Amino acid sequence: MSAIATHTAPPTSANQPVGTAGVITTVGAVALRTSLKILRSPQILGIAIAQSVLFLLMFRYVLGGAISTSGGSYVDYFIPGFVVVTVLFNAGGGAVAVAEEAAAGLYDRLRSLPLPDAAVLAGRALADAALVFGVAVITLGLGFAVGFRSSAGPAQWILAIALLALVSITTGLIFVWVGLASGSAQAANGLGLISVPFSFLSSAFVPIDSMPGVVQAFAKWQPLTFFTDSWRGLLLGPSVTDTMDHTLGFSVVGSLIWCAVLALIATPLALRSYRKD
Repeated sequence: MSAIATHTAPPTSANQPVGTAGVITTVGAVALRTSLKILRSPQILGIAIAQSVLFLLMFRYVLGGAISTSGGSYVDYFIPGFVVVTVLFNAGGGAVAVAEEAAAGLYDRLRSLPLPDAAVLAGRALADAALVFGVAVITLGLGFAVGFRSSAGPAQWILAIALLALVSITTGLIFVWVGLASGSAQAANGLGLISVPFSFLSSAFVPIDSMPGVVQAFAKWQPLTFFTDSWRGLLLGPSVTDTMDHTLGFSVVGSLIWCAVLALIATPLALRSYRKD
């Protein structure tokens, strides 16, 4: 009589998730969900575009005539900087949306699922980045309509668009953290307004040389100035780069370094806020 051998599966821990979703799958699912939510609320995109158009026209036709720049007209100086600033202005809406979702318990439900925490936040940041990037491109198109002209070739345009996309993703990640850490939509909206004075303390709207000495020291080395100078130099060429304190390569490399530093700071802070939420 032969004995029948039976094999039992090893016990699994009650805390060990089975069938955990991969990082790419989670990023894609969260990004798609957020994007669909934005598309189903056209007022979100409409308000972002209307705000950008209003500020652009105000600077172009109301304030621009009182500001002098070297190396070309003010519209050529202003448009590249404003396109970059548009990313910062509109990213605040993402922080408010994240705070609202946290208050509604969305992230409590996501944390209860076997999903990588970092992938959830990355998906949200990518969706927000796509929104602000799209608004920035529309703003650039309007800039051409009001008189902006670029001397950039295909290589410069590709690098400029890639840099704008990277800045959008980095900014989206920062404001995901702001939304999680703020505690409420009202607080997130208030924190988002910090981007307004921050943008004025840069080379986006006026030459830094016109600022007081102490302000100049901050404005020259803050990340928005690197992003703006890179975009302005890539799109306008020697007519602008010859008047800059540093080379175009210095500004581009500095922009990449700032993106990396900001991402390395914002990511653990966002994860910490997400897990404590």
